[in-house]
Amino acid sequence: MSTFITTIKLLAATENDFKLLSEKLENESFSPKDSPYKKSSKEQPTQVFSYSKKKSLLDVTALVSRVAASTGKKYSFTVVKDKINIE
Repeated sequence: MSTFITTIKLLAATENDFKLLSEKLENESFSPKDSPYKKSSKEQPTQVFSYSKKKSLLDVTALVSRVAASTGKKYSFTVVKDKINIE
């Protein structure tokens, strides 16, 4: 089983937008990796999640894109395969 790490930024988003994103990702079996939404940060807030399923990088990328788009905010993200768990 592969583990993927995804980092997601929502542009012009509120704390509620990040909560919605987090709930939707957790419903898709993603697990949060660090504390979400840091309002005091000067940089755009990000959320980091891990995902461990028998899926390809392309499948995980499509899933993250679909969930992020469902928030109605502009977004950017990266998905990488965790090197520790490469089969």
